[in-house]
Amino acid sequence: MLVKNPGFTAIAVLTLALGIGANTAIYSVVNAVLLRPLPYPQPGRLMFLSEADKTQPAQSGFSVSLPDYLDWRHDNTVFEDLALARHEAVPLSEIPGRSPEQVGSAIVTANFFKVIGLAPQLGRTFTEEEDKPGGPLLAVISDHLWTRVFQRDPGVIGRAVTFYNLRATVIGIMPPEMASPADTDVWFPLMRRTTNGAWSNRIIHPWFFAWGRLKPSVTVEQARAEMKTIAARLETAYPESNTNTTTVVTPLLESIVGKYRLNLAFLLGAVALVLLIACANLANLFAARGATRGREFAIRAAVGATRTQIIRQLLIESLVIALFGGLFGFLIALWGRDLLALLAPQNVSRFREVSFDRPVLGFTLLLASATSVLFGLWPAWQASRPDIQFALQSGAHGSSDTKAARRTRDWLVIADVALTLVLLSSAGLVLKSFARLQGLNLGFQPRGLWTARTDLPYPSYRDYQRVLNFSKTFTSEVAALPGVETVAIASNPPLLTGWQISFVREGAPAPPPGQEPGVDSEVIAGDYFGTLKAPLLRGRTFNDRDTKTTPLVTIIDQTLAEKYFPGEDPIGKRLSMDPDGSGRDNRWFQIVGVVARMKFHGANEAEALPLVYFPLAQIERYNLVLLVRTQEPVSGLEKRLQQMVSEIDPHQPVYDFRSMSARVAETWAAQRLLTFLLSVFAGLALLLATIGLYGVLSYNAVRRLREIALRLVLGARPGQIRGLIFSHAIRLILVGSVLGLVGAVASASALRSVLFEITPAEPMIYLLVAAVLSIATAVACWFPAQRATRVDPIMALRAE
Repeated sequence: MLVKNPGFTAIAVLTLALGIGANTAIYSVVNAVLLRPLPYPQPGRLMFLSEADKTQPAQSGFSVSLPDYLDWRHDNTVFEDLALARHEAVPLSEIPGRSPEQVGSAIVTANFFKVIGLAPQLGRTFTEEEDKPGGPLLAVISDHLWTRVFQRDPGVIGRAVTFYNLRATVIGIMPPEMASPADTDVWFPLMRRTTNGAWSNRIIHPWFFAWGRLKPSVTVEQARAEMKTIAARLETAYPESNTNTTTVVTPLLESIVGKYRLNLAFLLGAVALVLLIACANLANLFAARGATRGREFAIRAAVGATRTQIIRQLLIESLVIALFGGLFGFLIALWGRDLLALLAPQNVSRFREVSFDRPVLGFTLLLASATSVLFGLWPAWQASRPDIQFALQSGAHGSSDTKAARRTRDWLVIADVALTLVLLSSAGLVLKSFARLQGLNLGFQPRGLWTARTDLPYPSYRDYQRVLNFSKTFTSEVAALPGVETVAIASNPPLLTGWQISFVREGAPAPPPGQEPGVDSEVIAGDYFGTLKAPLLRGRTFNDRDTKTTPLVTIIDQTLAEKYFPGEDPIGKRLSMDPDGSGRDNRWFQIVGVVARMKFHGANEAEALPLVYFPLAQIERYNLVLLVRTQEPVSGLEKRLQQMVSEIDPHQPVYDFRSMSARVAETWAAQRLLTFLLSVFAGLALLLATIGLYGVLSYNAVRRLREIALRLVLGARPGQIRGLIFSHAIRLILVGSVLGLVGAVASASALRSVLFEITPAEPMIYLLVAAVLSIATAVACWFPAQRATRVDPIMALRAE
């Protein structure tokens, strides 16, 4: 029967393929990001530890001080082992045939590899005896680096390789599964660098994070309770550094992908609604088709066919439709995989590892089987119990439809409308939120701004004058390039890391230890504010007269000026600060300028901290970011920058060359994915609901053909016939809209946490959704209504 009705079969397969394809695509992402375990032994026992301010529960955790880590490791009873790691980037140079390049690195304690649970595939890792102050510089490299740079040469073990302008001996190669910390290609011993006195200060949090493996019998909650107890003990013992500081224990996988869980859950829910709409449409389609085949089933029953045999035949037809729908849906999901990867956040590797493996194939098969029952069982049940006498009397062109069956089909359309309204309103809210996000005033102009990074190794630049010479030469050469408007150097510009310090205003009462107000800090050189197009509100910018031998100066932002100098002119006032963040080397800095506030962390910034700026000539920084503003894209700018740096220092690479616009876009990548896919799913739901409404109205028009013919014979006008069709549709739409509005309110409340600067109560969104549904209803009604007005009454009554 499916072959004899190719139009029906094609519509059914396409409808189901769209629903299954969308579900398979989203499930493949959810499986890759949230469900697939980390590739380590017993990954559920791996924990990620940070510190946090317990008075700011909404804020994310911050890095761990070295003394706190040492106390944690000594005092805890819940971890088999507790390691410390810090992600960095180091230059790799002096490789024959290769230019200098920047590679991801990490300094880790010797027990880090034991915590992760992976052994090297070649060589060994460093020992506790080697990982100590003044120990040897050893390196363990990744499989990726071994393949890309050393062509999998086993002879690299024992070889001295230049990292950070220092010779490190490669002692081991990790297996491909090793991916922690993220984007790391080489691991160095951490404790050998603890001769740095600043790291021994508890107030310094130098981007260290702890990694722990729970003991087999310990739960996450038990670990959290004990670590909070230890943190409370440290707070009592060291109030000047640990006041209000607590410990955060998070499962490692959750620390990587936890912030995407809610968005992916919304997408999974939305795509499930699309599949329900598709199944409701198919149930209606199969029920209507079963009603028109009432005479056929009555004849089968009359000649001895059992109810079970009729149900089995119809379910087999449903299963065939579902299998073909699943096959084409899987192909649609394959086609959409690259698009999903393009829209997803690029800084999480698991989004780039979406694959259609056995769990995804199993999900697709299960979905196809479930939908065959979902949309096929009710029509089969209805068709299997025909009134033989009524069906045979209804004629070949009639319908054995019952009132209960018609009412059920109407409710299926109502469900379509309600679910579509939920998706449309949700998509409208998210679209408006995303538009607000894109239009957010960051306080600087990202368009036309390009960024590149270079990290000057301290061993080669101990004489800080070399850093200043490098910076001045580099910016002068870049500024001379055609098309370049302005150039600047920065240590922590917007969206590229950050460095927080505390301060005390001159003349203000000293706050209790550990409760000094905090600020984001930035060290700059060149025309920084002109390059960012951030206006100077008062005073002056830094100039060549601000040097190591002149009084220390700073520029503050508008937020700090308004909060700590209300009604005053802050120019000439002084702040006591330690730019390195230790709190032990506070110096007095005179305020020489005030600039407009900027959102240094993008739209994700819950509450912007005040900002202070220091001149590069007075405050030492070695990790530099080049900021270049151009009138138009400069062809080959990245290559030219590398050439310029190589001329100054042949061992020094330039890396992470990107436009500031791309960095801004990355901050709302998760919202972009949610917005795009919700809009697609809402559009698909609207299309399916329109088709479903059209199908029901068309079928009802055919079923009522005799009634329409009689009305025309008795003098009914075409407008009255159209009103007959439209009135049925309007009743269905009104009931569906009322139910859908309830669902839309519930959905909007659930979406509240992902909406930016809008509330769920947006009347304009709901008015637009109502308008869209009205247009879709008019389109679905018009064609059946027009066909009904063109009925030839004589021909219709003669056929009856």
